[in-house]
Amino acid sequence: MPLFCFRMKDGNSVIVYATDQSAAEKSLSEMGMQSTAASVRLLDRFVANFALTDAGDLHTTLLDPGTLNEVSRDYPLLQSARDHSYADFGASNAGDPSEPELFDDRVNQDAHNWNKRDKDLIAYVVQKERERFSN
Repeated sequence: MPLFCFRMKDGNSVIVYATDQSAAEKSLSEMGMQSTAASVRLLDRFVANFALTDAGDLHTTLLDPGTLNEVSRDYPLLQSARDHSYADFGASNAGDPSEPELFDDRVNQDAHNWNKRDKDLIAYVVQKERERFSN
């Protein structure tokens, strides 16, 4: 069965495993989502890690660069803003942004390289991504 990625009007994404798009849309409607779908497309790949915490919860992490690249296609404004900020101060020291990153000294240094303008730009674009399909 295929996986369907729904880009929701509120800016979130939902991934549904179903026999076809109609069944995926039905599953999505049964979830009682607060937002409606703005677009839907098939995913070519999806890999996630579900780690059991000591409290008995499952913590989910996307570890596969291909999965991150698949989902990030639905956020073109955000990608453009990141590209612009990296172009201004240089490439990330932490490596490929599609690769999973653990919080370490290199990532911490990257966060310090982003000045207020870059952080404000990302915050603005996140809001625009959330509003992009709201009309």
